[in-house]
Amino acid sequence: MKVSGERREARRNAQMLAHSGFSLTGDGESVNNKNPRNIRVSILFGRALLTEGVPLRHVTTTSSPSNSTGPIAAAAHLNSAHSVPDAKGQVYNHQRARQIWILCVVMVLCWLFSGIASGQKYEVIDSPAAQLSPEQIAGYERATKTLSSTRKKEQLTDDVLRGATIYVEHVVPYQIVRKENLNKMGPMLASLEKSLTNAQRINNPGKTELLKRIYNGMNKVATGNHIPAARINAILVLGRLDSNPYDGATGRPPVPLAAGFAPLFNTLVGLYENEEEVDGVRAAALQALHRTAMYGFSSLKDAPKAKLTQLMTDLLDAPAPEGRDPKAHAYLQRSAVDILHYIGTPDDTSLGKQLISISTDEEKPDLIALYSAAQLGDMTTQLKGQVADTDGVLKSWSRRAFDTVESELKRLQARDRNTTMTVKQPPNPETFLGVKEEKKKKKDKSRAGGSMMGGGMGMGMDMDMGMGMDSMMEGGMDMDMGMGSDMMMEGGMGMGMGMGMMGGMPAAKPQPPEVSLSRRRITYVLQQIMQGAVGSPEAEIPKNPRGLIAAASDEDKKVLTSWVDDIRPIAEAINDDQLDDKKKWLDSLEEQRVSLAKLAGVELTDEDEEGDNFDGILGGGLPGMGGGGLPSEQPAGAGLPNGAPAGAAGDAGLPVGGGLPVN
Repeated sequence: MKVSGERREARRNAQMLAHSGFSLTGDGESVNNKNPRNIRVSILFGRALLTEGVPLRHVTTTSSPSNSTGPIAAAAHLNSAHSVPDAKGQVYNHQRARQIWILCVVMVLCWLFSGIASGQKYEVIDSPAAQLSPEQIAGYERATKTLSSTRKKEQLTDDVLRGATIYVEHVVPYQIVRKENLNKMGPMLASLEKSLTNAQRINNPGKTELLKRIYNGMNKVATGNHIPAARINAILVLGRLDSNPYDGATGRPPVPLAAGFAPLFNTLVGLYENEEEVDGVRAAALQALHRTAMYGFSSLKDAPKAKLTQLMTDLLDAPAPEGRDPKAHAYLQRSAVDILHYIGTPDDTSLGKQLISISTDEEKPDLIALYSAAQLGDMTTQLKGQVADTDGVLKSWSRRAFDTVESELKRLQARDRNTTMTVKQPPNPETFLGVKEEKKKKKDKSRAGGSMMGGGMGMGMDMDMGMGMDSMMEGGMDMDMGMGSDMMMEGGMGMGMGMGMMGGMPAAKPQPPEVSLSRRRITYVLQQIMQGAVGSPEAEIPKNPRGLIAAASDEDKKVLTSWVDDIRPIAEAINDDQLDDKKKWLDSLEEQRVSLAKLAGVELTDEDEEGDNFDGILGGGLPGMGGGGLPSEQPAGAGLPNGAPAGAAGDAGLPVGGGLPVN
């Protein structure tokens, strides 16, 4: 049907009045497109309309089919849809609608460009390698191995060089950037690095050619828009490339290629500097620069050193950016501390001052604060005049040790309170597998007859006897016959049924894993602050001290010496091997907590100094039982599952005293 010009104009005006190109429903969702990005754009556009003074109505009218623009629906209404404006009002509304359409176009363009930026796909490498057969790839790989292993220059023919080039610069990059080849990436790159290492070790005539090809192939992947896993691995390979390998005969360290090859150094710096890169790529570049500074500091020129100094100083001063975990940021800052230390000079005092500031900053995580304190232990003259308040520094470090002890106390106490003892033993898994009872009995009988000291006492009987046999182990038995007896067997049997022990001394009581781990954590903290104070992790002042005491005045040396004397008994108590159960450990931690509080200047209430009462039942155990519900003769955590009775040790399949090794 033909539509007159007047009606066509009226329809166009009505569409401009009623349709803005975006839709806001009552819940803020886009009508025709549920994409969160489109929702955000719709909300932004709605705010723009409100800024212009245009009221919004919660409607869901879509654009007309004849003038539809796709997934964007109309919802902004000007004034009332049922009012009839006069001529002046029509002109005003027409101008307003035009402004809205212009704003709509701008927002659509922003939406499209944001889609390109946020949804950009990773690229794969278009290479003739895609057309190669497995046999051809294997041939090119053999050429690469020939290039790395031959000792005769005449064997480096054009075919060998061409085959190695195709494999290293085309086949390997083509394969590692594809998601379906992630499991091949590690072995493939490890093989390349091994070939280069062997070639350099034997001074192979083809070592330089192989180094060039590996650099070209990995640089292509590292700088391209490929999956992060491939880029990260390629960057790490670039960081491990050496112009001169490690010399085992003389102990000469390797010389990283990036230390003397400016294009590679600039590539690594560029990847690290680019804030648009994912954190994994930047961290890999930082790791490569860390290795370059560690082994190649003598080969770095002044300009690269100055660049590294600026970058690492900025990293130490910068807070964790949005989206990065503070602990991950602190770990990156540790690399910055190392790099500044490697490329620094003996007369440079700026790093020492910065490390003191970091180690005493209460807002810094222990991961970087304690690491900075420990790095001060390698300095002597660099700290002169940089420590304004030695006592304040020691109190700050002591506070970190105090906080560590307190956190361990809270963690272990909470663990006990949350642990519930299971009285009944869990069902035997064999019952779910349909194992017949007859087979089980035969298995038990054969186990009983075959576990007697290699047949030395073939009793051949099913020993239960109401005496609580715990388990029969390979080469011996561990029996508890109600009389506190242990049977220790090694080629014989010693029975101590209240008559003393025969066949050797009993094994030492193992410490619970939670005690061992807690001790390690606290000890490591004490070692780091001792390292920073006197240059040694031991609670003693060495003959040639470093750290704070090396640059301290006579008065400050007295303060440091007194502090070391106060730390020593705390360290000895923490490492006391007689603290072999959780209750003893918690009691000792309470004592050391009070001592550290005095060193840190922390005021404790009388209740805090007395400590919590750990006597009685721990972890929901029964009266007369240790923490966790185990018999008092059996140390808690001695390889038994939580809540399992002692008699279940054999069924549990865990060795007595299992767990982590004791310090």
